[in-house]
Amino acid sequence: MLAAWAAAVPAQVVLTRGTNFAVDIDPDGERLAIDLLGRAWALPARGGAAEPLTGVAETVRRPRWSPDGEHIVYQVQTDGRQRLGLLDVTSGALRTLGNGAFYDQHPAWHPDGERIVFSSKRDDTGFDLWERDVPTGLAWRLTHAPGDETEPAWSADGRDLVFIHQAQGTWSVVLRRRGEPDRVLESAPTRLSSPAWRPDGSLVTFLRHAEAEFSIDMIILSEPLVIRPLVAGEDFFVAPVSWLDRHRFLYTAGGHIRARDFDAWTSANVPFRATIEPAEKKPAAPVATRPLPKSAAAPGRVVVRVGRLFDGLSPDYRQAVDILVDDGRITAIEPHGDRAGEVLVDLGDLTAIPGLVDARAALPDEVPPALGALLLSFGVTTIATDHPEAAALDAAWAGKATPGPRVLGSDWLRDFEAAPSLVIDHDALPVSPLGVRYEDFRLDVTAKPATVISGLADRGTVGLPLLMDSRQAELLAPYAGEIRHHVDKPRLTDAAPAVILGSAPNGLPPGIAQHAELRALVAAGLAPRRAPESAGAGAGAAPGAGLALGRIGPSAVADILIVDGDPLADIAAVHRVVAVISRGRFFSAIGLIERAQAAPVVEEIDRPPGTGAVGAD
Repeated sequence: MLAAWAAAVPAQVVLTRGTNFAVDIDPDGERLAIDLLGRAWALPARGGAAEPLTGVAETVRRPRWSPDGEHIVYQVQTDGRQRLGLLDVTSGALRTLGNGAFYDQHPAWHPDGERIVFSSKRDDTGFDLWERDVPTGLAWRLTHAPGDETEPAWSADGRDLVFIHQAQGTWSVVLRRRGEPDRVLESAPTRLSSPAWRPDGSLVTFLRHAEAEFSIDMIILSEPLVIRPLVAGEDFFVAPVSWLDRHRFLYTAGGHIRARDFDAWTSANVPFRATIEPAEKKPAAPVATRPLPKSAAAPGRVVVRVGRLFDGLSPDYRQAVDILVDDGRITAIEPHGDRAGEVLVDLGDLTAIPGLVDARAALPDEVPPALGALLLSFGVTTIATDHPEAAALDAAWAGKATPGPRVLGSDWLRDFEAAPSLVIDHDALPVSPLGVRYEDFRLDVTAKPATVISGLADRGTVGLPLLMDSRQAELLAPYAGEIRHHVDKPRLTDAAPAVILGSAPNGLPPGIAQHAELRALVAAGLAPRRAPESAGAGAGAAPGAGLALGRIGPSAVADILIVDGDPLADIAAVHRVVAVISRGRFFSAIGLIERAQAAPVVEEIDRPPGTGAVGAD
């Protein structure tokens, strides 16, 4: 999607630096391939003008030349998954390798030019190494070890394979020689990545990750092994070294392509110029504000008294306030006062925050009405989903008998995907290992403001075991999908553009999925105080609700989450739900859970006449 942003640039712009891109040199030593702004580009080996090889429809990563220099294999980002693509450099023809059903990444050629080795996640054992015969399309598995095997690379003679293995908090560089058992060359408690062979097979280079310093290290394949740094002190990008010959190699760091002689003490930049042309068509218009469907809100006035309030827009809490709710809408926020004659719900020193909004949610094919109560018990008061029964679910969950979150359609995603103002999933957001974004990112975010739908959580998200041990988790187990697994952990900073919560990619059960996203955002580097905002007004505005959702203020709907703790400092506090106010109706969290426990596991949804699959309301 970063490539799509480039289409919004109003005038021609020339890029000379990029973020976290890879470089590979062709077998003749004449051309380089790089990935920049989600496209593959080619340029002369000595530097110069870069010519685009692929379009803006896909997000291309890690281009690798074939041994004959006629093709480039690469990985493509699509809907939160990686698949492999093949480009015929002469004709420009593109071909997908495989059926795209699996998470395939890290492609590398066998020296015979007919096989590609790659890592793929196809079952619960994690990532394994696979090999594919390009002419026939046949694929076979090379590894079966527990944990993840990734980033494979064949030696120049095709006899030896090196790869990264990660399991139980340990990263290893592993060598597989023909006819011999696997040998661990180096292990570390911090990440190791990007192995590459020197053409003569005498050593393997790899990237060593540390908290504040990275280095390209080498393993000299002598007896005993010798391991030492080769290049240090730069902002290295996560990609393998590319060797011109046994004396010279290329790598990417600090926004540049860097060239170095093996026995040199310094590196030199290989300059490039990538010209971004102005778009011929106008970007799509933002999603229009549309009224929310009417629902059976609680009649009359209710006053909700809390110790502190985060309204979703202000930088901090408001202390000791009363929230005035009339017929399901918030009419005022006032200091504590005399409320004689009014219905007062006094919640002591608890904290009120806006009900959680999920702008891209996934629901199971068969949705029992009781699932709505479970979602409310997690504080989820609005979801946007492409479920075909969205309208029927919204109607079923709008009343007192089977309460649940507001359900909106997700056609807003199609509107935004046509416009260069949205990045879906963290993978399209480039960042160097040291957290720096270079010229390409600054170009895009200044061309048009960006919005990131989170999609960060996976089975390794910090705090997920606690969520899975919650009282609702057993009831939600039947609704889990394929839980996502990141090898490269996402990173964000507070300089990141607007982030809105979207849990669909992570595959976790609804309810748990939304809270896992909040925790994953904080684990990725977003300040805890910004995480609740991701499920607030921005997430509500995306489907066209304007400021009616995701905030606590006059004219907003009365969707309020009551929690025990300080969610602006500790994101785990958002999960400590005491009560939920949905469409002006008050529900205790424990009462909602008991409703769900008493309900059948699967029930048919009563569809009002004329309802069916709908888009955004």
